[in-house]
Formats: sequence, structure tokens, C-alpha cells
Amino acid sequence: MKKGLSVGLVAFYFWLPVDLIPDMFLLLGIVDDLAVFTFILQLMVKLAPEELQKKYGLMK
Repeated sequence: MKKGLSVGLVAFYFWLPVDLIPDMFLLLGIVDDLAVFTFILQLMVKLAPEELQKKYGLMK
């Protein structure tokens, strides 16, 4: 379920044409996209099982 949520968030962001800051504003639009991708990746790491987090040194 957690994996499906993460994949769903990424797919939803690619599929949905609405953007927080449009890509017309070249630099700001790209930074906006990178911020969203970073947030989703952090969420995926937090939702990963503890065994994987320990194996790859992601536990604090």
C-alpha cells in the first residue's frame, strides 16, 4: 500500500497539468518541480520498511 501511494503521487504529479509555479518562469518552474520530486522521494524513504532503512544507512 505504501509503495502504491508513492507511485501514485509521482504519477499524479506527471499526469496533472496544474503546476505550483508554471514552467513559463524558467528557473522558478524548474526549481518548483525539483522541490516536489524531492518531497516525494523523502516520503518514499520515510515509508520504506525499517529493515531497508537500516541496510542502506538511512536511519538517524
